[in-house]
Amino acid sequence: MPTTPSVTQTAGEGLAVIKATAAKYFAGASDLTIRKRLMLSLLAKYGRIIYDENGVTNTWLIQHDEPPVTAHGAGGEISFDEHDLFTSLTTDWRGYIVTDKMHEKDRLMNKGEVAIVDRYRRIIPQLRQSLDNKFHGEFYIDGDAANNDNRIHGMETFLASGTTVAADLVAKPDDKYGGQDTDVGALGGTWSTDLATASRPNASIATDWPHGAGSSAYDALSPTLLNTSSTSWGTGSTSWEDNCARVLRQGVHWLTKNGGSDGKPTSCFLASNFFVDFQNYQEAKMRITVQHSEAEDLGFSDVLKFDGLMIKSEFDVPAGNGYIINAQQMELASLAPVMFFTKGPEFDMRTMNYLFYAGFFGNVRYQPKFFGKLKAYA
Repeated sequence: MPTTPSVTQTAGEGLAVIKATAAKYFAGASDLTIRKRLMLSLLAKYGRIIYDENGVTNTWLIQHDEPPVTAHGAGGEISFDEHDLFTSLTTDWRGYIVTDKMHEKDRLMNKGEVAIVDRYRRIIPQLRQSLDNKFHGEFYIDGDAANNDNRIHGMETFLASGTTVAADLVAKPDDKYGGQDTDVGALGGTWSTDLATASRPNASIATDWPHGAGSSAYDALSPTLLNTSSTSWGTGSTSWEDNCARVLRQGVHWLTKNGGSDGKPTSCFLASNFFVDFQNYQEAKMRITVQHSEAEDLGFSDVLKFDGLMIKSEFDVPAGNGYIINAQQMELASLAPVMFFTKGPEFDMRTMNYLFYAGFFGNVRYQPKFFGKLKAYA
């Protein structure tokens, strides 16, 4: 006569299946999440998602200056100097956890391997979906703000602004990121002052920047903050819908000019109100909206093309804001071998619960110089 498996054997077999199912599911969850979000898809395409990172802190180097080039004639003596061209940025590691549990009483009421496994097969996708929905929105937060101690450093971490008036085309960068100031000139350097005072993009900065030219150190950590409501866009209006084409074109030009061959941005993510206003502008000018072929190749058919830039509406972008992004100048670093990891279920004798969690530990790294923000600053 066949032996009936004991409750302990059944539970053990069921939990083993759950662990295997969860591990397999979350191994593919990163790919699924990446495919659903344009920013993550771009990071993956350009090899900017890094796994199995380590170290006590999240530290990376940016080159803030170049060796000086001097004029030289025949017979002159050559001077050799050592140059400190790099600046380190440091943040801590951040993380997110989503959990589930099953009490021993519930397990006993639902005896059998199938009952246990079926329950967790429903829960596991819900945990992944929760992580997915939460994670992407974190790219737009200030990781140094109060109560954000454990959240990743989103772009708002380095996008705070200083003195800006209505006529300014750009807001003045005024923040701290990775232990360094984002203000222009914070790392030294100089910039041209050829424009008349009234024509300078920001009166408080008092140089031609981001027009003109200067040394690499001057804006090495400074993002370009475009004032969409400036009275100087030449449209006679301060609305985003009227100014959007000029703002975007100027932003792409400045980022490309000042960032060199690596500076051309890849995409612009807009709040829904900004995106619709952009569409209305295109329609009013009798322009045909063109989908961006690179975004289409990645599976995103709702991305528009403007001066080579991907323009996309993103649910997580705060109203009245837009972000010009260079995906090749940022990294998503995970401490785990995958983006989302999973542990358990493990039995906790004190609470008589089978415990399960999934999550992310890591952070993002940016080079602020290659990023822009769109906002009505003044």
